[in-house]
Amino acid sequence: MNTEAERTMALRWLASRGQPVAAPTPFLGALLATRNVAIGGALPWALLFGVLALFGAIGYDSLFGPGATVSTPAYFACFAIQLTLWRSARSRQRALAKVTHPWPGPVPRTPGGWFIASVALAYCGGAALSLALFSTPARTYAVSWLGLLALSALCTGCVLAGFLRAPVLAVDGPSLAVYRALLAENIHVAAPALAAVPPILDVARADRLPAGYGAALAGYAALVVGTELVAYLRSRRPLPPGHYGEPGAGVIGG
Repeated sequence: MNTEAERTMALRWLASRGQPVAAPTPFLGALLATRNVAIGGALPWALLFGVLALFGAIGYDSLFGPGATVSTPAYFACFAIQLTLWRSARSRQRALAKVTHPWPGPVPRTPGGWFIASVALAYCGGAALSLALFSTPARTYAVSWLGLLALSALCTGCVLAGFLRAPVLAVDGPSLAVYRALLAENIHVAAPALAAVPPILDVARADRLPAGYGAALAGYAALVVGTELVAYLRSRRPLPPGHYGEPGAGVIGG
């Protein structure tokens, strides 16, 4: 564990999962530290993806002109945030993997059903809504939004593949349980809800959407956000019994 703040966060995280300890085992301390995005490590990625997102948004808007969705800057900002969090976390995980023996045998790493449902609703539902506009005067809006959904799906796919295909970081049963719990958290960096929320900005621009379409967009966003929230809450399960550190109550967390 690198800092006192990280130690405190590790104790709080273990307590919130039903395993309060006075001090985590050294490996668990290092493993739980990977969930903390250090400013120094994240800054280069934030600058890189921030600049790419800025020029990407400007270039994307110039392709369509008037009539396009106004959510382009919001989408590209979400891309930058997702990719920064992903690359920062993976950097810390790779550093720990260098000093960890490969875990023997397969480990189930499939996202839960509710998370898969949120992904399907975000992209299939969004594509259906955009395609429904192709026969209306809002065709430019539909094409521009469909392109952003495709870029968002690509970003989400990269994040999911990066976390799901990464080496398993565990040395025993308790650390494997913590690893799987962290993986369940990490996949939410992919955040399919971020594909559904930005178009809400278009609801205020009634001139760009057919009558009644704003309500459909709002309902679509609410459904995706609600489904992903359920997925997140269901993933926060108590850890199984095991040795997670020195017995005792360290920091009480929630």
